[in-house]
Amino acid sequence: MLMSLTDVYALLQILLGVALVCLMLMSGNLLFLAIARHVAPTRVYPTRSLSEAALPAVLVQLPLYNEGDLAQRLLEATAQLDWPRDRLYIQILDDSTDGSLIHSQQAVAWAKAQGLQVELLHRTKRHAYKAGALAEGLKRLPQVPYVAMFDADFMPPRDFLRRTVALLEADHALAFVQGRWVHANRRQNLLTRVQAMLLDGHFRVEQETRARLGLPLAFNGTCGMWRCSAIDSAGGWQGDTLSEDLDLSMRVHLAGWRAAFLHDLGVPGELPTSAQAWRTQQARWTKGFAQCTLKLSPTIWRSAWPGWHKLAVSLQMGQSLFFPLGLVCLLLSLPLLAAEIALHPALMILGVLATVLGFAGTIGFLITGQRWRTDPAEPHEPHPLVLIALSLMFTSGLVLSNARAVLEALIGRQSEFVRTPKGLMQGTHAKARYPWKGVPELVLAVALIGFILLEQAWSGLFMSIMISGLASVGTMQLLEARLNAAKPPR
Repeated sequence: MLMSLTDVYALLQILLGVALVCLMLMSGNLLFLAIARHVAPTRVYPTRSLSEAALPAVLVQLPLYNEGDLAQRLLEATAQLDWPRDRLYIQILDDSTDGSLIHSQQAVAWAKAQGLQVELLHRTKRHAYKAGALAEGLKRLPQVPYVAMFDADFMPPRDFLRRTVALLEADHALAFVQGRWVHANRRQNLLTRVQAMLLDGHFRVEQETRARLGLPLAFNGTCGMWRCSAIDSAGGWQGDTLSEDLDLSMRVHLAGWRAAFLHDLGVPGELPTSAQAWRTQQARWTKGFAQCTLKLSPTIWRSAWPGWHKLAVSLQMGQSLFFPLGLVCLLLSLPLLAAEIALHPALMILGVLATVLGFAGTIGFLITGQRWRTDPAEPHEPHPLVLIALSLMFTSGLVLSNARAVLEALIGRQSEFVRTPKGLMQGTHAKARYPWKGVPELVLAVALIGFILLEQAWSGLFMSIMISGLASVGTMQLLEARLNAAKPPR
């Protein structure tokens, strides 16, 4: 029997209410982390000083894929690490397919001439992508107790190994130690400033607060030191998700290990400078988080963890749902607004609460992250409130691509691990394969503007951030594609 229009509208309101409650939970989580960051006591980790003769062997893995000449810079920074040369092993794990391998070969030749123990591992088949490369490298040196990882766009500080090994040697229940990302190109443009603000919130609020509260910590994929026995005990690196770092870190916690976050151990790295590169990175992270949620949630909720640990980790991994839920709220609201349906009072209250909590949680999260910034603000730096507004706007512009990423994870659609383009390589991906990137965002922005003008003008107040975000991210991508198409091939 077909549903009447009245029943359909009632169902839409119920679904909208469920989506709003879920968004409130995620926004409330951000607000909780921001508040707890102010009141939770600082976590002090024990350290153990070792004599030079007692320092253990350490492996440093440098996973690369089509990174151009970044291999030389990364290896030069790695060569400066303060560790006995006879106990320092370096692996360049280069799966490149675009000719970048020659740069890795030249860098390895240079490093060997400096007396470093360096090995180049090149796979012709990218089985399990980055996770597969890391796992293959570990098989080469099974006797090494500790392994550090650095992506191509990071430059480890000289004391990184000594500081992280000191923690692992002092506490044998620690699986890994995570360092904090420092943004070397923070001031390059408005997009990098926004990314830096968002990542400051992640490291100075999310990671720091979870560490202070004793909650399970996520590995960020780079700038970390691992105990090899912890990796083995949790089943090793697995490539069935696009967030192999989150996957492994949650599995080691489930296996009984703990982790440490050193907020004062900063590792300089570069942020994506183009909208297309950032969009690619965010879609991969979002899909990977959704895949980990599907993979690990049953095990987490069956585990012996305290209930609030289970909830905290579920909200952490489930944050990828923010984008599809936001899109669902938008799509459910439009027919109700167009039909001028009187909303249920409870739904109106939920809508107001979700909006207030969403702004309070996000703004509190970002402001708290900026409070503990370590780099000084420059004289003419945009006001933090301006950057917060841009952060809200730009992230809203990712709603289509990130919602699609979550949908692909939910239906089990596998996709290639698409690296985040760096430096001069940032425009090549969009130029070669997707010259019309940005058009879907612009189309949705125009459609929403048309709805506001033709149906409900007052709704523009609530849709303004999403429209401006879609328009800005779409325009940036389209302009980047056009500019790159006009460039002669290198």
